[in-house]
Amino acid sequence: MSAVARSPRSEEVRKVDLDDARTEYTEMIGSVEWEHGKIGPTQVTGFEGTNFSGRPLAIITVGLPGRGKSYISRRLARFLSWLGLTSCIFQVPHTGTGDYFDHTNKEHSSQRDRMVSNTLAEMIQWMRTKQGKVGILDGQNVAASRRHQLKSALRSVLDDDRIVFLEVGERDIAKLEKYKEMTLNSSEEYREMAPKDACVEFDRRQKYYMSAYEPVSREECFIKMMDGGAELEINKIRGYVPCRVVNFLLNVNLSMKPIFLSRHGQSEFNLMGRIGGDSGLTGFGEQYAQELSRWIKESAPAGLEVWCSTLLRTRMTATPLLESHQVVYWRSLEEIDAGIYDGLTYEEIQEQAEEEFLKRKKNKYWYRYPQGESYHDLVCRLEPVIMEMERSKKPLLIISHQAVLRVIYSYLIDSRPEKCTNQSMPLHTVIKVNPTYGGRFEEERFPILETDPTVANVGTHGAEDVAVEQQQHADPNAAPSK
Repeated sequence: MSAVARSPRSEEVRKVDLDDARTEYTEMIGSVEWEHGKIGPTQVTGFEGTNFSGRPLAIITVGLPGRGKSYISRRLARFLSWLGLTSCIFQVPHTGTGDYFDHTNKEHSSQRDRMVSNTLAEMIQWMRTKQGKVGILDGQNVAASRRHQLKSALRSVLDDDRIVFLEVGERDIAKLEKYKEMTLNSSEEYREMAPKDACVEFDRRQKYYMSAYEPVSREECFIKMMDGGAELEINKIRGYVPCRVVNFLLNVNLSMKPIFLSRHGQSEFNLMGRIGGDSGLTGFGEQYAQELSRWIKESAPAGLEVWCSTLLRTRMTATPLLESHQVVYWRSLEEIDAGIYDGLTYEEIQEQAEEEFLKRKKNKYWYRYPQGESYHDLVCRLEPVIMEMERSKKPLLIISHQAVLRVIYSYLIDSRPEKCTNQSMPLHTVIKVNPTYGGRFEEERFPILETDPTVANVGTHGAEDVAVEQQQHADPNAAPSK
């Protein structure tokens, strides 16, 4: 899972001259890391391992407050971590009010420099000791001198092409007001103030940063993202991972749309406990399709898009929605391929190939069905779906299968792919995931039909998953078992 690391607030800040503080800042980082040299390639175990050289990447955000830098950083870290590139956001603490952010105040500038140096030291240590792949230093960094200091310090451990500045800007007045409101509502420091005082403090801080703002120069490796991604400029970007970052930013948008997830209605194979196949719905499953359509018309927001797998049971589930919505069919949303065991029950697999049965039980995520797929393969297969999901600005309903929705759900809640096999995906239930500006998410589950888990929830992954559903049916607050 991507994480947000915050540098601890210093209980005592020494009063030093600004030039001394900046010299100390550079020397401090250099003295810690020079003895070890640059951080080289490390072993990668994620599915990107065959393409990624292993050298860490540092991304440094640049821009005025309330432009969406932190939100974009969280979205980017989530995507990279989901690809198997362990990412972490190191957020520079924003403490102080009044003239604390005045760049002409030497005492306060030296204090802010120390905050940044401590946070950068944490990021370098994380790359060194935790084999972190992408560290994102999330701060304003509007002054060229500050960016020069950061790059000088990072050069002791990274090559120049692994130090990328991400500059974020916005020119639309209405959007700026919206971002300002969201910042005031989501930031802990502003929430502790009276609304009027928080607004005054935000505007004062904005003024100080604008007076010191210097755009990133062409001497640096940078990505400039303007107006929520309407314009993207890149300079000196090379290498596999930096280009993946660019590709993501080309597709991402700052809209916070809800995403609805639903499995197909009960299928004939569900009823028989068989995996895979392309069976149709039972009468109970057809009833769910009608009830789902009714619920969507009554409860879903306007402009909802519907995506569906191409298998019969999902197409039958989506059919009633064709009267009111356009349905897009994706082969990538098809259920995990069970290979030579497609159409069997897990009891039959255990009888015919006990060794394979035990392999899957031991490591469900990495286990690959003979001539079929693993959950890991499914993560790779779903990347185009995830990218298109990031591009879309409309609310979205995805009608798919248990394993597929486990993977997508894990991405939405920023959970490591390896943990997706434990996610509960009951039949005849709509799961709504709503992102927030603060990087968190809100989740609601709507049981559309009362479902007997001993029958209707026999899914594609055997009796152990039935036990999970039974447990959660009896106790909705119970954590999924392994």
